[in-house]
Amino acid sequence: MLPLLTLMGGVPLKLVTGTDLVHVLVTSATSTISHYRRGMVDTKIGIFLGLAGIAGGLLGSVLSVPLSPYVLRVVYLSVVGLGAIILFLPAPLEFEGYRKGNFNRALGIAIGLGVGALAGLLGVGGGFITVPLMTYFLRIPLRVAIGTSLLFIFITSLGTIWAKIGVGHIHASITLLVLSGSITGALIGPSVSRRMPVRLLRLALIVLLILILAVFGYKTFLRS
Repeated sequence: MLPLLTLMGGVPLKLVTGTDLVHVLVTSATSTISHYRRGMVDTKIGIFLGLAGIAGGLLGSVLSVPLSPYVLRVVYLSVVGLGAIILFLPAPLEFEGYRKGNFNRALGIAIGLGVGALAGLLGVGGGFITVPLMTYFLRIPLRVAIGTSLLFIFITSLGTIWAKIGVGHIHASITLLVLSGSITGALIGPSVSRRMPVRLLRLALIVLLILILAVFGYKTFLRS
């Protein structure tokens, strides 16, 4: 959403960070319910990471105020690139012996704080980096990681959005326009995810991240 609003909509980046966070809050709530009904959410992990993410989100919101739009774009591209690199690493897409609620707490806190800070800094949900981190480091099956990341993102956004309101990074009319078209996609997404082969899901994530890197990177470094 951040590249679309800035590159195609011409919305100032700092307003996009707040608007996107509201969009993420609503769509993640809708999608989490759909994924939960299909048994693709690890509730314990999602809540644990979400609470850690609130602390990171508040910090990121404060840090976003003095930073220039150019710096924010570079940070965004760096995170997208990291997500793509992680997805290229060889690792099982399903883990034998996986049990819901069983994960490394220290890594969970680190992931929660880091992704939460990105949510506050950039207004992005962070699914493009959260899902690879949960899959490769917390060893959660890809389908469950997608659903659980939505719960994590919802909790983090809910706790962070007040800071974005406080620093004036939310534009009401733009936010309502974005939400009008995104809720339908949030309802359709879980059904598509459940039917799509796991390897194809991974490939789709990689292609999406590469496209973002190419287009947003060109606009940032070659046309800035």
